[in-house]
Amino acid sequence: MFVCTAGRCRSPIAAAMLDAYAPRAGSPLAGRSGALVGAHGSVPPVGITVMRERGLELGGHRSLPVTAASVGSAALVLGMEREHVRAVVDAHPDAWVKTFTVKDFVRRVEKSAVRGRHQRFADWLRHVGEGRTRDDIAGESPEDDIVDPYGQRASVWREVVDELDDLVRRMIPNVS
Repeated sequence: MFVCTAGRCRSPIAAAMLDAYAPRAGSPLAGRSGALVGAHGSVPPVGITVMRERGLELGGHRSLPVTAASVGSAALVLGMEREHVRAVVDAHPDAWVKTFTVKDFVRRVEKSAVRGRHQRFADWLRHVGEGRTRDDIAGESPEDDIVDPYGQRASVWREVVDELDDLVRRMIPNVS
């Protein structure tokens, strides 16, 4: 599950990309999107246009709130900013082991051993997150945070979409 502030920009983009790219890579991964505040909104028109340029449709998307049930059922929770990780973990402390920023998760999986064919996902995640502390998600950091394109020009949206495209593509072979 990808999480962002309102579930109208970054998280639905990443979820749509995962849903499009994972099957092509033979991966069973599936994306979901969650909002920390202001759920039930749609993707702004500029976001719909930028995603259509890539052949991905978000016109019918409506954000859904992050709930105890959605966090509990997610095998992995990826926030777009450290703030999102803090919010999820503050509300659901047991989710710490499976909650990362997208950027931190991709960095970690690229350094970790690929998940073993018969290795439980939860066990592998513990290995991926080994050594992490709550101090690692304090404050803001360009190393971990993806810019919120809401209210921005199309060029900013394209930069965010390019960044998420790269991160999602890099994540798939390491998680599958």
